[in-house]
Amino acid sequence: MSNKLVNVEWNVASNVKILVTKKNFLSKKNFNLSYISDKHPVIKKNREDLNKLFPSTPHYMKQIHGNKVINLDNEISSSHICDGLITKRKNQVIGVLTADCIPLVIASKCGNIICVLHVGRKGLEYNIIKNAFKILNTYNYKYEVWVGPAISKKYYIVDIKIRNLFKNINKDYEKFFTKNNSNNNYNMDLIGIASFQLTQNNVANIFYSNLCTVENNDDFYSYRYSSDKERFGTYVWINS
Repeated sequence: MSNKLVNVEWNVASNVKILVTKKNFLSKKNFNLSYISDKHPVIKKNREDLNKLFPSTPHYMKQIHGNKVINLDNEISSSHICDGLITKRKNQVIGVLTADCIPLVIASKCGNIICVLHVGRKGLEYNIIKNAFKILNTYNYKYEVWVGPAISKKYYIVDIKIRNLFKNINKDYEKFFTKNNSNNNYNMDLIGIASFQLTQNNVANIFYSNLCTVENNDDFYSYRYSSDKERFGTYVWINS
């Protein structure tokens, strides 16, 4: 278990900040940030302590493994039932909670707009990345992407129905599945498919944390590894 912060390397303007929490963040034994748990007082205190590090209270999503992306700058409701948030507002923190799914951060290279996505298997199936760029491409910016800690292909196993589903959506997806030794199961490369979809949306520069939530389960929660209901957070904001 490491106390070091997750290192973020990409070519976006330095005013765009990313923070990723870990299990022992702020020297705590359980820095769970999800309300899908019976430890509400702990989670509430964790969020309160985390908020002290930010220029504003983070906007969270009620993540539903869908493809809806909300532009906060046009949003009146404070209840964000979606899996993606976008903003151009300075000091407005947006966050995603994960435990194997991909926390995907998108930003204009000049640092004028940011987006955070909750990208799991369903999100890839329903084209959440494409939906995000339908909004982002209304602005005249070039975008770069940072892929946060998520489950790697080695540990993400699905059945043949899932493999065939994706193959029927796009034959190019077949290369992201490898036959597993177990009966009719496959290793699925979530990050590979996400990267493919990003290139289809004209993203040239994709940067990776190269951190697998299963291999680094001492640091990150993983549902596949231990059926964790807990979640760690990935946050992004534009400093004023």
